[in-house]
Amino acid sequence: MAMAGGGGLNRSSSRGQLPPQELLDDLCSRFVLNVPKEDLESFERILFLLEQAHWFYEDNSVEHNPSLKSLSFKDFTSLMFNSCAALRPYRAHLDDIYKDFTHYKFRVPVSGAIILDDNYDRCLLVKGWKSSASWSFPRGKRSKDEEDHTCAVREVNFWA
Repeated sequence: MAMAGGGGLNRSSSRGQLPPQELLDDLCSRFVLNVPKEDLESFERILFLLEQAHWFYEDNSVEHNPSLKSLSFKDFTSLMFNSCAALRPYRAHLDDIYKDFTHYKFRVPVSGAIILDDNYDRCLLVKGWKSSASWSFPRGKRSKDEEDHTCAVREVNFWA
């Protein structure tokens, strides 16, 4: 049994139009402005929020409106820093913020599970929508102060 994660499989980043300001404002409001204050105290946390906004954009906006351009996370982050008033003061430092985040992100532990059918004949594998994504067991990054087993349950429930 195999499923693709992150929405549609055949997305092209070379076609489509950039998201309108109204959509960017909505994403900023949903994922940046209306979060607990402690989530805005570090750029690592802010970029994790933007990563969620990016997934939402790709899985909902692009999936339901093929005229929208599929964006890399870096391009999406740049758009958000340029369009969201709360992030705009830091856009001159975006390259350093993004680089620091990518280094930080690789240190964040992941948790997941191997899911087998009742006969132990088949397992669930997932694959991201990017062409460079590989197949793996369902897993994801642990949230701040999250226990391994809680993260694994969250990630597995996504596929249930």
